[in-house]
Amino acid sequence: MSSTSDVPTLIDTTAFVALLDGRHREHELTRHIFAYELDAADRLLVTNYVALETVDVLRRRLGADGVTTFLRELLPAFEVEWVRPRDHELAVERLIGALSATRAERPPSLVDCSTFVVARRLGVERCLAVDERFEREGL
Repeated sequence: MSSTSDVPTLIDTTAFVALLDGRHREHELTRHIFAYELDAADRLLVTNYVALETVDVLRRRLGADGVTTFLRELLPAFEVEWVRPRDHELAVERLIGALSATRAERPPSLVDCSTFVVARRLGVERCLAVDERFEREGL
């Protein structure tokens, strides 16, 4: 992997699903972005929560083949950042706040909230996701 940037890139479940599901509306774009990131990024991060969620979503959408491809071929290319107990506490509070707020939009998941918290802790400025909430978070 050649480094053109020391800014870590955090990867979300939605990006992994779009990459592996050839029927996903963002598959081709995501495939090109992943190819670029794998070559250009200094650090590619995925949280343990995102890895777990990705396995579950892929199992439901693509079955055993999708899960196996993710676990054997894709995940090893990424650094797994473990969600710390304090990250989890902050994510839970953030989720409760989002659920309590009256909004027309769907609230983020606990996994999304934990990703936002970890991103802030690590100073991550870039995230690969197919979810507009990450852009609103400044990622």
